[in-house]
Amino acid sequence: MPRTNFTQVALTVPAPLTRQLRGFVTRYFQELFVLLALVTAFLISFVIPQKFALLNFYYLPVILAGYYLGRRHAVPAALFCVLAISIYGVLFPTAFYERPTTLGVILHITTWGGFLILAAALVGALKEQLMAEFETIQHLNAELQAKQEELLHTNESLEESRRTAELLKRKVEDTLYSSMDSVVANLIIEDRLRNEKRPVSILFSDLVSFTPYAEENPPEVVIRDLNRFLSDIEPVLLAYHGHIDKYMGDGIMSEFGAPLDFDTHALLAVLAGLKMQEKLARRAYPWQMRVGIASGSAITGVIGSKRQAYTAIGDVVNLAARLQTQCGPGLVLIDGVTYEGVRRWVEARKKRDLPVHEVVDAEKERQLQAFHDELLAHPEDAQLHYRMGMLYREINEWDEALSCLERALQLDPDSVEFKVAYADTSLRVRETEHIRVKGKRRRVAAYEVVGLKNPLADPQKFPQAFIDAFSHAAGILEIPDDIVLPVEARDGSIGHSKSVAVLAYAVASSFGLPNSEKLDILHAGFVADIGKEAIPVHFLTRRGRLMPNEYEVIKQHPLESVRTLRKLGYDHEARLTLVRHSHERFNGGGFPDGLWGEEIPLGARIIAVADAYDALTSWAPYRDAWERGAALDEVRQGVGRGLYDPRVVEALERLLT
Repeated sequence: MPRTNFTQVALTVPAPLTRQLRGFVTRYFQELFVLLALVTAFLISFVIPQKFALLNFYYLPVILAGYYLGRRHAVPAALFCVLAISIYGVLFPTAFYERPTTLGVILHITTWGGFLILAAALVGALKEQLMAEFETIQHLNAELQAKQEELLHTNESLEESRRTAELLKRKVEDTLYSSMDSVVANLIIEDRLRNEKRPVSILFSDLVSFTPYAEENPPEVVIRDLNRFLSDIEPVLLAYHGHIDKYMGDGIMSEFGAPLDFDTHALLAVLAGLKMQEKLARRAYPWQMRVGIASGSAITGVIGSKRQAYTAIGDVVNLAARLQTQCGPGLVLIDGVTYEGVRRWVEARKKRDLPVHEVVDAEKERQLQAFHDELLAHPEDAQLHYRMGMLYREINEWDEALSCLERALQLDPDSVEFKVAYADTSLRVRETEHIRVKGKRRRVAAYEVVGLKNPLADPQKFPQAFIDAFSHAAGILEIPDDIVLPVEARDGSIGHSKSVAVLAYAVASSFGLPNSEKLDILHAGFVADIGKEAIPVHFLTRRGRLMPNEYEVIKQHPLESVRTLRKLGYDHEARLTLVRHSHERFNGGGFPDGLWGEEIPLGARIIAVADAYDALTSWAPYRDAWERGAALDEVRQGVGRGLYDPRVVEALERLLT
C-alpha cells in the first residue's frame, strides 16, 4: 500500500479555504479552547465512574473561560456546567455516592455549583478590570507615543533651528572676524563694547617709497608683496594687544589700550613699533617703514550706519599721524606723553619739537630742522639760537622764539641785537596771553626711540663686578625675547625674565654645577613667568591685597607656564620641571605640588630666590623699586619665614654685596 503524503493532501485543499480556516481559528481561538475544555470535562465525567472526585476539574475550564472570555461568558458557562451536573446527579445519583440521599446530592452539587459560579464571576470580573486597565494603559501608551513623536518632531525642528542659528552665528562671526579685530567682534557679540573716552596710544605706520614700487611692478606682484608684508606685521600688533583699526593703502592705524584696557598701553605700542621695524628689516623688503606713536585721551567706539567699524577719534590720532610723517625711515617717533610712559624701559633721544597740524610753510620748517641739527653739534653757538628764534617769530610761534632768544642772551649777554629781539618778543608773548589768537599753532615734543634699555646694566640692582662677570650669560639664551616681551609688557615688568635668568645662572655657578645644569637653570629662569599671560592683568597690577580666590589664580601660573611652553614646542623635560617648581616655598607651602626642602629641585630653589630679589628691586605699578640692601634684607627675612633655601640666599648675597 503506498504511503500517504500529508503535505500533498494538505496541498490539495483549496488555498482560499485554508486561509479562511486559519483566520477562523485565529479569531475564535479562546472560545474554541474553552469549549474543548468543557467537552473534555463532560467526556471524562461520563467515562470515569467516581464523578464526585472530578467535580473540581470543572474549575479549570470555568476559570479559563473567565480569564479569556470575561464574566459575560464565564458565568453562563458555569451555570451550564452546574445545570448539566445537576441533571446528571438527579438521573444517576449513585454516580456520586454509593448510598446517596437526595438532600446530600443537592447540597453537594449546590455548594460546588455556587463556588463554581462565584469563581467564574470573580475571574471574569478580574479579567474585565484587567482588560479595562490594559486598555487604559494602551490608550495612555498611544497618547505617550503620540507625544513622543510630537516631541521628537519638535526636537528635530529645534535641532534644525539650532543648527541654522549656529550656522548663521558662525557666518556672522566669520564676517565680523574678517572685517574687524577678533577682540572687537567678541565684545560686539557679547554686547560689552562701549562708546567712551579713554587714555590710549595710537600707532600709525607707513611704507617709504612704496608708491614708486607700486607703479613699477605688475598689480599682482604689488598685492602679493603687500599681503606678505601685512602677514608679517599683523601678528606683531596682535601679540602686543594692538587693535588694527584700518589699512590705508600701505599704512596701518592701530589703537593700544582700547577696546581692552591696559595701563601700559604706551609701552605696548612702542614695543610693537620696534618689533615691526625689526621684522621688516629681517625680511629684506624693498622698502622701509615709518612709525609714529602718540598717547592721550580719545573717543573710542563703533561708528558707521550700514558699514560699522571700531575706531578712535581725537587730537591724539592726528598727532600720531603727524609724527609718522615726520619720522625717519626705519625709525619710531613718539610724542612726549608716550615718552613719559615708557622712559623707564626705553632709550630715546629728543628731537625738534614738531607742529601738531600740517605745516603751512614747508621751507621754514626745513630751515628749522637744519638749525636744530646744527645745534646738536654746536649747542653753545649763541648766533644759531638767535637765528632760530627769529625764524620762530616769522611763523608766529612766540613761545618757541622767546625760548631760543633767551638762550642766545644767556650765551652772549652783551649783544644789543639779542636784547632788543628778546624784549620785543617778550611783549608779543604777554599780548598773546591776553588775546586769543585764532589758529595759533602748537608744537609737541618728539622723541626718536633708540631701543630697550639693558636691564642688566642697572647699577641700583647689580654691582659693577656682577655685571662684568655675568652679563654675558644673556647672550647664551637660545629663546628669543619675543616670547616673553608681550607678557612682561602687560604689567610693565620689562627685563624681569632676563634678570632672573642671569641671576639664577650666577648663583648656579657659585654652587659649582655642571655647565648643562647651569644652562637649564638659565633658560628655565627666563621663561618661568610666561604663564602670567593667562592671569587677568588687573590681578598683576592690583595696588591693594589680593582676594584668596585671586591669589589661587596667580598660584597656577607655573603650571600655565609649562602648558604654554609645550604648546610652543619646548619639550626639554629638565627645564620644564624647573619651571613647574620655580615658585615652591622651601617649607612646603608651594604653588603647584607642595614639595618642600630638598625635594624641590635645586635649580627651582635658585630661580625662586632670583625671582623674589628682582621683583623687589624692579618698579611695579603698585610701588617703586626697592634699594638693593633693603631687598636683600627682605629676602633674608624670607628664609626665616621658610620661603627660601638659606644656602641659595647666602650665595646671592655674596654675589651682590
